[in-house]
Amino acid sequence: MEHVFTDGIGSITVVNGNVRIELRQIVRDPANAGKLISESTGTLIMPLSSLKDATVKLANTMEKILADEKAKEQMEKQQDDDDALTNL
Repeated sequence: MEHVFTDGIGSITVVNGNVRIELRQIVRDPANAGKLISESTGTLIMPLSSLKDATVKLANTMEKILADEKAKEQMEKQQDDDDALTNL
């Protein structure tokens, strides 16, 4: 099994009954003085019929995280880190 790390999601399209979710990662651009850029790292493709289940599972996971104080603090710290990266 291959694991893919993603910092976020780019475009989402529906083609021929499949949902295509572009996965993106923040990297340093060696051609531009190491400036941080977002680049595509792959595409998650799933049948349209699976999208609702995936969305519900993600929403349920987010609710559990927000209910857990330690996890909530981690998310807030991550948001601060994301904001700092965006401002670079």
